[in-house]
Amino acid sequence: MKNVTALLIFFACVGQAAAKGGITIEMQPPQTTQEKQAASIIKGSEINQTFTELSNQYFPFNRTLRVQYGSSDGPYYDPESHAIHIPYSFYLESHDYFSKHGYEEKYGKSAEDGATDTLLHTLLHEAGHAYVEDQNIPVLGKEEDAVDNFATIILLNYIENGDDVAISAADMFAFESQSEELPNYYEMGDYADEHSFDLQRYFSTLCLVYGSNPEKYQYLLDEVEDDYLENRKDFCVSNFDLINENWHQYLSVKQ
Repeated sequence: MKNVTALLIFFACVGQAAAKGGITIEMQPPQTTQEKQAASIIKGSEINQTFTELSNQYFPFNRTLRVQYGSSDGPYYDPESHAIHIPYSFYLESHDYFSKHGYEEKYGKSAEDGATDTLLHTLLHEAGHAYVEDQNIPVLGKEEDAVDNFATIILLNYIENGDDVAISAADMFAFESQSEELPNYYEMGDYADEHSFDLQRYFSTLCLVYGSNPEKYQYLLDEVEDDYLENRKDFCVSNFDLINENWHQYLSVKQ
């Protein structure tokens, strides 16, 4: 069974990295059988080790970042406590989405792998918020979009098959946008929300993946209407280059 353990981290430089504040992982006792299963899968996937190594190498914290699984709400980053909160239900809901949409039948990837990929992207997204806070990084625009980009840039540069992980996370955004629980229209609060719409996050993530390797991913933007497709492809290449360069001004390794 393929999981995050198989996503071998390849390091651009193998010198020692200063862990500084580092990361602590706390897994609260699961309350249900399903939560116990989720906790077991998360531990077995070694995703926390992967996440910690990525931070130590590329975005070390001055202040120790705490990751707590088993929270009642989330995922979210709390700047006051400098902690990321992840409910076990988040993994379970992700798994359910991938299973219901027949991900394995369509793409050859199990629901477990899709959910684990989504969790890694989410950890990196929340870590992006924490890194902005920890390093006092100026954000011109929506921080939620900026840290979506942060998560995807880390995956594309420093995780083998990270492009595949990012595509799974993008597909999760698409699944959420199609949820039967959502109305066929947006309410005023949706427009006022700090997040972009799920479908926008889907296309933005795919845009970065395409821009990182347009030859490999010629098909990835096929959902874009023909009249706009070529312009979108050109934009995605230049957009990846710009975002990749900009984030590397603040990572511990320069490109």
